Amino acid sequence: MNLRLQLKGGTKQLSLVFILIPLVLSAYTHLWNPTGFPSIHVDEGHYLRKAISTETGQGLQPQDRYRAPYFGQIFLAGIFSIIGYPNLDSLGDKNPVEHLYLVPRVIMGILAVVDTFLLYRITEYRYGRNVALIASVLFAVMPFTWMTRRIFLESIQLPFILTSILLILNLSRGSQLQSQQLERKQQQLPQHQDKQQLQQKQQQPYYSEYTKFTLIISGIFLGLAIFTKIPAFTIIPLGMVMTYVVTRKKKYVILWLIPVLLVPLLWPIHATLSGDMNDWIDGVRYQVNRDRPLINTLNTFFQVDPVLFILGLGGLVYSAIKKDYFVLLWAIPIIVFLQGIGYVSSFHILLLLPPFCIAGATMIDKIGNNISNIRMRNMLPYIRIAAIGIFGIISSTMLITLNTNTTYYQALAFVLSNLPDSNTNSTNINPADKVTLIGNPQYFWIPEFVFDKTFDAKNYYSKTPFKTDKYMMIIDSGFVRILNGDNSSRLSLAYNATHNLARFEQNFTGGTDVNKYPFTNLRLSPETRFIELRTNY
Repeated sequence: MNLRLQLKGGTKQLSLVFILIPLVLSAYTHLWNPTGFPSIHVDEGHYLRKAISTETGQGLQPQDRYRAPYFGQIFLAGIFSIIGYPNLDSLGDKNPVEHLYLVPRVIMGILAVVDTFLLYRITEYRYGRNVALIASVLFAVMPFTWMTRRIFLESIQLPFILTSILLILNLSRGSQLQSQQLERKQQQLPQHQDKQQLQQKQQQPYYSEYTKFTLIISGIFLGLAIFTKIPAFTIIPLGMVMTYVVTRKKKYVILWLIPVLLVPLLWPIHATLSGDMNDWIDGVRYQVNRDRPLINTLNTFFQVDPVLFILGLGGLVYSAIKKDYFVLLWAIPIIVFLQGIGYVSSFHILLLLPPFCIAGATMIDKIGNNISNIRMRNMLPYIRIAAIGIFGIISSTMLITLNTNTTYYQALAFVLSNLPDSNTNSTNINPADKVTLIGNPQYFWIPEFVFDKTFDAKNYYSKTPFKTDKYMMIIDSGFVRILNGDNSSRLSLAYNATHNLARFEQNFTGGTDVNKYPFTNLRLSPETRFIELRTNY
C-alpha cells in the first residue's frame, strides 16, 4: 500500500514537471521584451483604439467600421477597466508610448502561456503525456508562435477555442473513468449475481446534468471565439463530431450548437438594431474582397519557420494515414476556408498552430518506436523533446531580444508634445489652432483616447479634403509608398508645402541577413527604420 502511494506521488510530481517545462518556456518566449519585439502592427493600434473607446464609454465602433465582431474589444476593455489601464500617473520618466504598449502586450503573452497549458491538456487527454509535452514545447518555442505576442484578435480567440475543445475532451475522459469504475464493480460482483444489467449500464454513454452544463459552456466559449473573429467557425465540425462521439446523441450536438450560433449572432443583430446593416454587409465583404491567396501566406510560413511548417504538414499526412480524425477535422476546415477567401494574412495562420503542433508531435513520438533496444526506445522521446526545445529556444531568443520599435516610440512621443491639449470643450478651441494629423491610423489612438489631444485624424488613404489649415504628417515607409503611388497628387501637394520638424532613425539589423533563418521572421516584423515629422506651420 505504501509502495503504491509512493508510486502515485512520484507520478504526480513527474506530471507536474512535464507541464511546467512548456509553461516556463512559453513564459520566456512570449513575455520577454514585449515592447521591443515584434514591430508594432497597424491592426494593433486599430484594436486598441476600439478597446479604449469601449472602456471609456465611447461606443463599440469608433471608426464606423464593421470589419470584425465586438468581443475582442469588449474583452480587452474589461481587463483594462479591472487593472486601471491606462494609468499615466505611474509613468515617471518612462516613454509614455512604450509604457502604453507594454500592458496589452503582456496580456497577449499571458494568453499565449494559457494557450500552451490548454494545448498540453488537450493533447494529453487525446494522445498521452509524451505527445502533449512535444506539442506544447513546439507551441512554446518555435519562432512563428511569436505572432501571438501581437495584439491580434487571433491571439484573443485562441484560448477560447482551446477551452471549448478541452471541455468536450474532458467529458470523454470522464466517460472513460466511469467505464473503468463500472468494470471494476462488475469484476467484484459474485458469480451468482446477474451481471448483464451492469454490463448494459457500462455500455451506456456518459450522461448527466454535468454533461449538459459542460457542453453549453463549451459552446459559449466557441461562440465567443467566433464573436471575436469569424474564422473560428471552422472549429464547429470538430466540435460536433467530438460531441457526438462522447454522447452518442444528436440532441447533445444540437445543445452544443445553440450557444455556438447564438453568441456571434449578437453582432449582426446589433448592427440591424442600430440601422447599420448595410455598413455591416460592406464590412464583411471588404474582408474577402482583397487579394492575397493562401499559397502565398503558406510560402511565408515556410520561409519564417520551415521546421514547424514541415512538422505540421508531415503530421497531417501521418494522421491521414493513421485515420486520426481529430487533427484532420481541426486543420482541414481552416485550410479550406482560408483557400476559399480572397485574402489570407500571416496572422490568419495562427488558427493552424495548435493542430500543426499536435500533428507534428504525434509523428515525432512514433519515430524510432520500432527500435529493438528497449532502453534506447524509452529515452528517444526525451531526446527529441530536448532537441526541439533547444533548437526552438535558440531561434526564438535570436528574435525576441531585438528592439524593433524604438523609432516608433520616440516619434509618437514627439507628436504628443506638439499637439494641442483638449482641456476644454473642443467647440471652445480656436479653429486656427486645430491641426490635422495625417498618417497611418496606428499613430492616432494614443493622442486621441489616452492624452485627449485635439486634432483631426486623417488616414493617408483618405481622399477627403483637410478640415484645418494646419497639418502634421507622420512619414514612414508606408506613407512613402502612398506618395509614390498613382493616386498621390493630393498628398504630394500637401507634402511639398511642409518642412521637416523632426526625424527619427533606427537600424538594428546591421549585418543581419533577413534571408537566413531565423531572421527570415523579420519579414513579418520589419523595423521602422525612419519616421519623419513634417508640418506646414
